[in-house]
Amino acid sequence: MENYTIHSVTYDNTTYHCVYEKATEQVIDFFYFEDDAVNLKMFLSNGGAFAGFTPTFVLRKVSVPEEINSKFADL
Repeated sequence: MENYTIHSVTYDNTTYHCVYEKATEQVIDFFYFEDDAVNLKMFLSNGGAFAGFTPTFVLRKVSVPEEINSKFADL
């Protein structure tokens, strides 16, 4: 059984290729180019990560902090 699949999704007239992990039902990453998605899928399938059970906290994105210097300039 494959742990990862690739799905093509079109959003806002742009096609993205998403690497999906079946066991956790999570999108691991997405790419503009299908070759990049295939490379990640092969890396993950060959033991390059969490054996099909990626923890949720690994996939969280961190927001970009505000420019702190502008806050001090306002003071």
